[in-house]
Amino acid sequence: MRTHTQRTRKAGMAAVETALILPILFTMIMGVIEGGNAAYSWLTVQKATQIGARFAATGRGDEDGTRLTQIITATEKALATLDEKAFVISIRSWPDMDASGDGIENDPGAPCHLTEVAVHYTYKPFTPLVSAILPDTIPLYGYDRKINEPWKPCD
Repeated sequence: MRTHTQRTRKAGMAAVETALILPILFTMIMGVIEGGNAAYSWLTVQKATQIGARFAATGRGDEDGTRLTQIITATEKALATLDEKAFVISIRSWPDMDASGDGIENDPGAPCHLTEVAVHYTYKPFTPLVSAILPDTIPLYGYDRKINEPWKPCD
């Protein structure tokens, strides 16, 4: 049979072990949550660029001059779950399809041109403990390139 002193000692040891392990466990859980949220944000940025580039390749809006605006709107819709003040969308094209040089900024290109939709997103960690370890902001970048369909004869 255990004495009262032995039971008290074991309970005290359990309390000390819990006090040592709980902060580590809590930090690991917060790290998983933060990592999952960062991965979700990065995947959202990647998918948004794919949607924008796919829309750009169709040539919709070319006739009425709203093509660039429609591409940006399609990309923004895909980014709707992220902080709208934390991302920048850029669109550029290359007439020669080999992406040499910087391309033409704010131009979705003509038929058969190479078009790129890029998103720069500034991710801000939010979980306690883990955000203290990470930088204040983490830049996430995604881009996708497509060759525009020949909605008119190519140059």
